[in-house]
Amino acid sequence: MKKRVDLDYNIGSGWLAPWLEGLRSGQAVASTCPTCEDAFFPPMRSCPICRLPTTGWRTLNGHATILFRTNGTDGDAAMVQFDGASGAAIAKTEGLPADATRVLIVASICDPPVLSLATEPTP
Repeated sequence: MKKRVDLDYNIGSGWLAPWLEGLRSGQAVASTCPTCEDAFFPPMRSCPICRLPTTGWRTLNGHATILFRTNGTDGDAAMVQFDGASGAAIAKTEGLPADATRVLIVASICDPPVLSLATEPTP
């Protein structure tokens, strides 16, 4: 017997709420360790050095360096590391020049929000 079931549900953002709100508004928000004060983007639940729960949040300057780029059948992507934070995040890179090495976070128009990037302005 086959029966179609439609589900309508919401998944709460939980402890990631500050990070998700940052993605929505175009701010890089990192979790922080209360002991060593390291910042992590994307957020980590605990510090890999101190092994303690991360308990705070810090807004970074929003600038990042492209570490790696790749082209795939589902689009182009890059691994980026934000200034002032440990860790690296993956983001789609449609619309970024192939020679770009620095990017800036911009507000996500998606729901749920995703990491969205633009080319860093030249000085």
